[in-house]
Amino acid sequence: MIYDIGEKIIKVMKAFIEPRIATKDIVKEPAHKSPIFRGKHEIKYELCIGCDACNKICPVDAIKMKPLPLKKPRIVPEVNLAMCIFCGLCEDVCPTKPEKAIKLSGGDIKMITQGTPDALENFWVRVEIPEEWIEQKKREEEEKARKKREMMAKKKAEAEAKAKAETEAKAKAEAKTEAKPDSEDKKPQEAEKKEAKEPISKGE
Repeated sequence: MIYDIGEKIIKVMKAFIEPRIATKDIVKEPAHKSPIFRGKHEIKYELCIGCDACNKICPVDAIKMKPLPLKKPRIVPEVNLAMCIFCGLCEDVCPTKPEKAIKLSGGDIKMITQGTPDALENFWVRVEIPEEWIEQKKREEEEKARKKREMMAKKKAEAEAKAKAETEAKAKAEAKTEAKPDSEDKKPQEAEKKEAKEPISKGE
């Protein structure tokens, strides 16, 4: 009996010392970290193409598009978690591959708020884009536009040169066609002259 009592005392002491899953603080650490858990959204602006597909498919209009001073992406999504029903349609419809520009992060359940207007702002997944990245994208777009203009000018010059060559070849062909009947007309005239000269020579 004394042995059993000692064993129970040791178990109780271990329970006080060793943390158990039921006593974990889920505010600081998620209760579970399932890879398919639909939690707070992760938005990667560097992958987003601004197609607006996530906004269009959202059944509760929880997604708003933030405009950018760029051609692509011209808009990026921001999510209101207070309205979101975590259906995952935005992630499913996102066309970027192999990685999605918007996805529901697995295991992230840190969305507790006090309910005040200031705290409700924390329920928005905002996209903060560095100015350096925007300036870099602008330079890339300008460079791409310059190369496109040069390519179009080159194609136009090649087309004009080809059209000019075809016109010249056509003109030469027409000139040859006109010159050929003249030479054929001259041959009968020379033959007639030759025949006219032959009887005179015989009469002499």
